[in-house]
Amino acid sequence: MKPIKKIAGELLLYFYTLQRKQGIPIAEHVRFKNHWGGPISVTGDGSFEKTILKIGNGSDIDVFNAINYLLEKNFIDCKASTDTGGYSYIWLKVSAFGIDIIEGIERSKEAKNEFSVNFNIKLADNINIDSLIKNELGSLIKASLI
Repeated sequence: MKPIKKIAGELLLYFYTLQRKQGIPIAEHVRFKNHWGGPISVTGDGSFEKTILKIGNGSDIDVFNAINYLLEKNFIDCKASTDTGGYSYIWLKVSAFGIDIIEGIERSKEAKNEFSVNFNIKLADNINIDSLIKNELGSLIKASLI
């Protein structure tokens, strides 16, 4: 089982990649259904939902927890709402702090360590942003999901 922190790191890199391509917050609407206290599940079957579920090894609950981890740590921002049917997130974007933690890996050993501690992702000494994204999201890139 992949740790939530690792899923969160991979999601952050995915959001960062999308944000770099689009230049605006991600206009995808992610909805997590939770009827009557049952298990959380992603609604919708668009490419965005399929990709985030693939990052989370198919676990709706792990993706939900990873997104909340990113929100609570201020690595991402979004418009969030809740109602009796579940949770909704739209206009996801990597925050300034999120950009700092990703781009910091090229700056210093301490920044690499901070990234590793927050996301349970070990980094090589010579890693850069492009190689980090390829290492962590390679299968998504090959499948043209990014």
